[in-house]
Amino acid sequence: MTVLSIRGLRKSFGATEVLRGIDLDVAQGEALCIIGPSGSGKSTLLRCTNLLVPPDAGDILLNGVRVNDPRIRPEWVRQQIGMVFQSFNLFAHLTAWRNVALGLVHVKKMKRPEAQARALVELQRVGLADKVDAYPAQLSGGQQQRVAIARALAMDPTVMLFDEPTSALDPEFIHEVLDVMARLAEDGMTMVVVTHEMGFAREVADEIAFMDRGLIVEQGAPAEILERPGHERTQAFVGKILR
Repeated sequence: MTVLSIRGLRKSFGATEVLRGIDLDVAQGEALCIIGPSGSGKSTLLRCTNLLVPPDAGDILLNGVRVNDPRIRPEWVRQQIGMVFQSFNLFAHLTAWRNVALGLVHVKKMKRPEAQARALVELQRVGLADKVDAYPAQLSGGQQQRVAIARALAMDPTVMLFDEPTSALDPEFIHEVLDVMARLAEDGMTMVVVTHEMGFAREVADEIAFMDRGLIVEQGAPAEILERPGHERTQAFVGKILR
């Protein structure tokens, strides 16, 4: 069953058209990885999907509901379509569990004890049960990113978007974030992941989409895209990145 459907999505910044008519479907429980060169529109696609950036044209459908309808509150959309960014965006003065619980209290209007209990569950889910009272400055980059993942998961999203979540991490911490994401995929979380981690894409993705110059050039199974790409632009990119 298709959970997320994007049709004819376009976005320009000034005279530069960044998205030039994106069509994309993501099935329930599917992990879709989006790869491509820098500047191809990958991050803009994710930001348009949960309305952090308003698209200029096209439709974004979540379970058949057009979420970019002006009558729908963007805040509701962002609860349904969670997002994890390159930067962690944690509040430095709040402990890990308070960072996770903040949205539950202020957006979902949970009572504090309930929000705290839910935050602890999500932190345990990402392997941080022993860090619930730690402040961001006391955590490694990988641990901070896992707190950010727990914060997004706590809102019970239908779809999770990941925008190069390991790009700001030291190499030694990358695997711990990718391991959490792989477990989420195994548990059936519907995920769209922009990544340069080709090993992760090969092992975890159900499908890979290659983007270039604001378009999805090619899409298919990981073995097809990474080993037998059909389009010359995909061939050139994969050839360079897997050398």
